[in-house]
Amino acid sequence: MPAYSDIEIDNQVFIISDEPTNEEMERVYANVENDKRLHTNGEYDQPGVEINLVLRDSQGNVQGGIIACTVFNVMHLDVLWVAEAYRRLGYGAQLVLGAEQMGLQSGCLTSQTWTFSFQGPNFYPTIGYKPLGVYDGYPDGITEHVFMKRLEENREMTNPLGIPDARGIYLDKNVAEEDAKILHRGLHQDVVRHVGDGYKGIKIKLVLRDPSGELIGGLSAWTTLQNLIFDYIWIEKRFRGKGLGSRLMSEMEKIARESGCIASQASCFSFHAPGFFEKMGYNILGISDGYPSPVTELYLIKKYK
Repeated sequence: MPAYSDIEIDNQVFIISDEPTNEEMERVYANVENDKRLHTNGEYDQPGVEINLVLRDSQGNVQGGIIACTVFNVMHLDVLWVAEAYRRLGYGAQLVLGAEQMGLQSGCLTSQTWTFSFQGPNFYPTIGYKPLGVYDGYPDGITEHVFMKRLEENREMTNPLGIPDARGIYLDKNVAEEDAKILHRGLHQDVVRHVGDGYKGIKIKLVLRDPSGELIGGLSAWTTLQNLIFDYIWIEKRFRGKGLGSRLMSEMEKIARESGCIASQASCFSFHAPGFFEKMGYNILGISDGYPSPVTELYLIKKYK
């Protein structure tokens, strides 16, 4: 049975449910994305391409690769992985620089990425990335670093796409679904080796219904490494400013605390009322100005007491 929490405002009882239907969460997400398009004059989806590269050996086997998405003229590096036997040979840099070229050609202004302290905080500065902030809400001294680089033609590229080097290794833009699974699996295994089962967590999905049962809001988040990672929140416009968003966030954090979380991580654009997060106890740890002006993205942290 779904769990409910009642909220009484202006003599009306609103209901928070933690077991929304798939259709309800799809509606919430669609409204979040529509709000972003509205605030960016329809440019939020640009260039809207996925950038994939794999590192293949002379037999065509995948030995590494990169997966990136593009939104609002920024390329976000989601997955970067190189097989152990091919690390510290410059292939990681070649993958990133190759993806940057593809992003630049698609219209991206900058490239951004997050990386754990046991991954690449010392690697990215060597290829031109600048630190934007450090998230220190994880246990056992683990930190997460956010980096950004303004894109331009890369003269550092020594192995053009598709040309094997002396070891028979080359970059390939033709990435099949199974190739992508290999990259995700490789990265996941690397993380698990460092954090063990702490990488596992739960998903938190909440919806808000008015007294008649009509959907008027919702949010999504997930947990990992004793941390809550906030995804998005939406409240129907006519119900904003009544404290419903704060109640949703509080319910989310209550669930996170009960599951063992010690902090929250969030991000929001400058047009998404960052003051709301600050009122909820979040502090700004970094700001990206890599998007088309005047939009910025704020990175936030809240440590639980």
